[in-house]
Amino acid sequence: MPEWTASVGAIQLSRLLESQRPAAPNGNRRTPAYRALADGVRVLVLEGRVPVAARLPAERELAAALRVSRTTVAAAYEALRAEGFLESRRGAGSWTSVPAGNPVPARGLEPL
Repeated sequence: MPEWTASVGAIQLSRLLESQRPAAPNGNRRTPAYRALADGVRVLVLEGRVPVAARLPAERELAAALRVSRTTVAAAYEALRAEGFLESRRGAGSWTSVPAGNPVPARGLEPL
């Protein structure tokens, strides 16, 4: 497993997730909170706004910053691990990764 090279704090990740939230809800369908969180982190990694091999905050810390339950964050982290966007080791933390077959983001967002 690679060493993490950067870290993203809970407040910083919370702000990044808030900045990408859609203006209008997606109809009557409601996405589960854990799925929305996992999708948000995945998009941030793919866009390069959260670097690959960046250490993510602990579940409790992120849950407090997002004002959601720890179960929601744990389920989101588990979904990201299953998709290959997160690697974890008990006692060492969790860090972002990109699954095989996906290009590694080379830079952050460019000015529009």
